[in-house]
Amino acid sequence: MKKIRFSSLFAVFLLTLAISSCDPENDQTATPTSNDAREKFHGNWAVAENSKDYGSATYYCTIVDSSLAPYISIAYLYGFNKKIYSSVSASSIVIPTQTVEGNNVSGNATLINDTKINLIYYIQTTTSHFDTVTAVLTK
Repeated sequence: MKKIRFSSLFAVFLLTLAISSCDPENDQTATPTSNDAREKFHGNWAVAENSKDYGSATYYCTIVDSSLAPYISIAYLYGFNKKIYSSVSASSIVIPTQTVEGNNVSGNATLINDTKINLIYYIQTTTSHFDTVTAVLTK
């Protein structure tokens, strides 16, 4: 009789131990992260820029995914009403040459940290003249 009672108690103990080891609170599974390099550039950014032609200016721009995958769109850069599309690789942005509101635009940027981007871009305003613009974008 004692043997059956001991075996029963031992079985209950093992069952309790097995159930408690499956507790989801102890699950060490890592939270999935995105591999999309564009995400770190998304958001509203304060722009402090210096144009060779127009001097200093401050304003806001918005960076979102472009409808032309895998690009991003930069809205309001240089006061343009049209978005500028750009490619992203790791922590770099490349603005390929494109015509925006009658001007050729190109440039590149580097993500310094989660809240700062250094940007240099060029606006070809005539066949022989380029405005060189350096900018710091901050969140």
